[in-house]
Amino acid sequence: MCNAGPLDKLAQVPTATTNSGGVGTRNLLKRARSKYYTNRIVGHLLYRNSPIHKQYQRAYYCNTHIVQNGKTFTSKYCNSRACHICNRIRTAKFINGYKQPLLDLGALEFTTLTIPNVRHQVLRDTVTRMCKDFTNIIRVLRERRGIKVSGIRKIEITYNSTTDTYHPHLHVITDQSTGETIIAEWLARYPDATRSAQDTRKCDENSFNELFKYTTKIAAKAKSGKGFDVHIPALDMILIALDKKRTFQSFGTIKKVSEDIEELQAVVVEEAQHAYTEWAYNETTNDWHNIYIPCARLTRYKPPELELIIYH
Repeated sequence: MCNAGPLDKLAQVPTATTNSGGVGTRNLLKRARSKYYTNRIVGHLLYRNSPIHKQYQRAYYCNTHIVQNGKTFTSKYCNSRACHICNRIRTAKFINGYKQPLLDLGALEFTTLTIPNVRHQVLRDTVTRMCKDFTNIIRVLRERRGIKVSGIRKIEITYNSTTDTYHPHLHVITDQSTGETIIAEWLARYPDATRSAQDTRKCDENSFNELFKYTTKIAAKAKSGKGFDVHIPALDMILIALDKKRTFQSFGTIKKVSEDIEELQAVVVEEAQHAYTEWAYNETTNDWHNIYIPCARLTRYKPPELELIIYH
C-alpha cells in the first residue's frame, strides 16, 4: 500500500481511461501496451545466444525512462525491430513519408512475389538474393524495356510452425501497370516458384495496410483460438535474417524514407499540468511511475487477458 498521502496534481497525468484523455494520453497508453508486449517477448530472446543479442538488450530497456517537461514527454528509442514501440513509430513514419507520394503517381498496382518456403540455414542468404533480384528486375524494366516505373517494395517473412520453414516474400506497389511484367521477370529467376503463388491487383487501402504493417509477425493467433503463439527461435532467425537490411526500398521518383528513429520523439499531452518530472518503468505494474511520488502512475495500463503462449 502506498503511504505517500494525497498526490500532487503536478505529478499526475489524465489517462486515456478517463473522459479527459486526449490524443497525447491515448498515445502514452498505446506506448504502455507496446512496452508490455516488447518486454514479455524480448525477455525470452535475451536468453538465446544470438548474434544480435545487443539489439534485444536495447529493445528490452527502450523507453524505461520518460522525462516530462510541462506538456511534453520524451524518451530514448532503441531502433530495434524487436521493439513494438519503435515498430509503431517506424510504421507511422513510413506511412507519412511514402503513402502520398505513391498516390501522386496515379493508378497503382499491388504485387506480391513469393518463392517456396526455405529452412533457417539459408534464410538470410535467400533474403539477400530476393532483394538483389528485384532491384535487377526494376533495372531491366527501366533500361531495357523503357518503362520508367516508380514505387516501393518491402520484404516480409512469416514462419510456418507445422513445417518449421520460413516464407520470405515481397510486397510491391508500382505505377505503369507493371505487375504482370514484374511477375514474369520474377518467375524467370525463380523457376521453382509457381505463377498461382504470385499476385497482382489494383492497389487499394487494404494494399497500403498490407505494405506498411510490420515486416515480421512477432506473434500469431494461437491454434487453440485463445491468445497468441510466439515461437522464440523462429523470431530470432527472422530478425537475424533482416539485420542491417533495408526492409523498404523505394525506386524511381519515390524518395527514400530512413528507417531510423530520432532519439527524442515527443508526445504532447495538453491535459498535463505544467511541471518537470521523470517517470521510470515498473515491471510489476507494467506502467511508468513518478520517481518523486512513486504512487503516481503515468497511464494506468492494464494488460489484456489474452495469453501469450511462448515456444522455445
